[in-house]
Amino acid sequence: MLVELIHNPASGTHDQFRLDILSHAFQACGAKVRVGTTKHDGRFEIFPEADLVCVSGGDGALRLVVASMVRSGIVKPLCIFPAGTVNLVAKELGYSSEPEKFAREVMAGFLAKAVARLEAPLITSDDQPFVACISAGPDGQAVARHSPALKKRIGGAAYAFSLIRLLADWPRLRFSLEVEAPDGAKTQLSSAAFYVIKAHHYAGNWTLAPRATIASDICHVISLRRARRRDFFRFLATVALGRDPARLAFVQSLPARSLTIVADDEPSRLAAFQVDGDMLPAQPREIRMTGGSVTYCLPLKE
Repeated sequence: MLVELIHNPASGTHDQFRLDILSHAFQACGAKVRVGTTKHDGRFEIFPEADLVCVSGGDGALRLVVASMVRSGIVKPLCIFPAGTVNLVAKELGYSSEPEKFAREVMAGFLAKAVARLEAPLITSDDQPFVACISAGPDGQAVARHSPALKKRIGGAAYAFSLIRLLADWPRLRFSLEVEAPDGAKTQLSSAAFYVIKAHHYAGNWTLAPRATIASDICHVISLRRARRRDFFRFLATVALGRDPARLAFVQSLPARSLTIVADDEPSRLAAFQVDGDMLPAQPREIRMTGGSVTYCLPLKE
């Protein structure tokens, strides 16, 4: 069995020592390991003989690998070792952060075949796959303005620090959204901030859409009709307390098959979007479920 172990050496959370432990752990389980790296555009080479692709990183690294596999027509089972700043997909699917335990459980899942496979429906932003979430609004601006050096030192807290700094220059944005529901019905929304959620978790342990799962063939659109400072921090407080933000009068939550996005003014057209914890290079016009899927090799617990 050959494991293709993909990592991003430029990542702020890259740890060569832990990567080496993970590689040796797979070998101790009887696998051969080939180590590869992602480029900025996500392109990389996979041996045709590879039986399993293992991504060591966070949701951003996973997104790059999924996008490259889809673009290249590569069909291999995937797993994700949680080595990023935020690891939403790994958290939901139950992957261990201990290298030896991770390797043992993934190898057991690989040998179990269909019993430990998840066909996760694919979602794209302007035909580019992503894995957990896209958002526009104050947190999107915070991701765009965060310090990579600070992120390397303090992890995800760098985003919170960036959000606090944003208080002095709070964004006032407006987007027109058209949400297509699973039954084909369309809803028009005017939004000051919004989230497209595919995974159950957001920003760590938070949940914006309680029914969202990676296994679902729909996504969830969370739209804030207004996002003034007090509105947005009330929204964050509600989520932090484990409550459904849709209970707030200015928040709408809709299941969706697709979403079209139009920025209503110049500041909104210049606004940054975040995708899986990274900044998008350009604003998306359409987000949709594709009908395709990516296969995860799930861990079998010891």
